[in-house]
Amino acid sequence: MIEDFRIFGRHLLRIFRLVRFMTLAVLLALALCALLLLAAEDLSWGEALYLTAITGLTIGYGDLAPKTTAGRAICVLIGLLGVAYIGIVVAVVNRALVATIAEKAIRASKQQGPEV
Repeated sequence: MIEDFRIFGRHLLRIFRLVRFMTLAVLLALALCALLLLAAEDLSWGEALYLTAITGLTIGYGDLAPKTTAGRAICVLIGLLGVAYIGIVVAVVNRALVATIAEKAIRASKQQGPEV
């Protein structure tokens, strides 16, 4: 079980390295959107980050909501970026799981040896 997790972690890090720049770009765009919300909605820095996180993760508690048209447009952009970011994370984890299962199958077939 621990060996499986180690294999999964190795594949996860290898695949994440391939998409790290895309991930960084999405996170930087979300930070920029938080700065835009800061100005457009007259929020504190903490509230702007909170609203960005809650909107980007598509949770939407409703305790903070944009009041201006610009703020609403920024929140729509944050939602789209959040869906893209979650998609990247799910794709990376999925690919790492597939690679782990394939590696386990290869190791199992090598341990059985050739069939006669």
